[in-house]
Amino acid sequence: MKYFFGILVLGLFWCNIAVSTVLTDANEIFKAKFKIREGKTYNGKTGYIFQWGKEKYLSKFPIILPENSPPIISDYKSQWGANDGKRDKSHGGIDFYIKIGSPTIIAAADGKVIGVKNNDKCVGNQFGVYFGKSPKGTRLYATHMHVGKIYVKSGDKIKRGQLLADAGEQVQTRCGGGVAHVHFQMSKKRGKGSSSKDWGNWRYLGGPRGWINPHEYWTGGQGKPECFIEGKKYPDGLLTLPVKCNKL
Repeated sequence: MKYFFGILVLGLFWCNIAVSTVLTDANEIFKAKFKIREGKTYNGKTGYIFQWGKEKYLSKFPIILPENSPPIISDYKSQWGANDGKRDKSHGGIDFYIKIGSPTIIAAADGKVIGVKNNDKCVGNQFGVYFGKSPKGTRLYATHMHVGKIYVKSGDKIKRGQLLADAGEQVQTRCGGGVAHVHFQMSKKRGKGSSSKDWGNWRYLGGPRGWINPHEYWTGGQGKPECFIEGKKYPDGLLTLPVKCNKL
């Protein structure tokens, strides 16, 4: 009986952790988005996951954002878009809500730029990066879409924390989701690149068979992304957040 009670308490504690960064009420989400857009916090933090619909454990484990992380407005596998719209298919990446035009998008690890595409008709400005292999040998390719000015070119070697691009404005197409954000997506396979007819996430990541969950590859552990801190040492093959964190 004591064993069962202990498991129950642990389970309740775990569930509390799992929802500690999630906002589900539309009014709360609206208030949080407005304040964070103005450079403020909502209830003392910015690290929220906005869930427009009833979705639980999309990654099958809890996601715990740092309190000063930019919010996630559409998570991996979500059926809901960045601004309350229902998707035709589940989301292949993570959408971070960041201030328009801010120098915010940074390298999540050391790597190499594999391509840059400006003014795509649907996703806006985009670039791809190869971050090498994870500790288990998975190749880590990533694309960043809907960005603003890009500061790197194809073939550039990059260092973790390096500024790669500014935040973009709202993309005025169906790909933009109706709100300015950066779409970060990963794959274990490489796409055909800017010279092909592929567009969007297919351009640098190829098709869905290769797509992987970024929440599996954070430096803090599964579901535990960390903000990049200058001077701190991080393990190779794992990622810090691809966006700068806020100053609380």
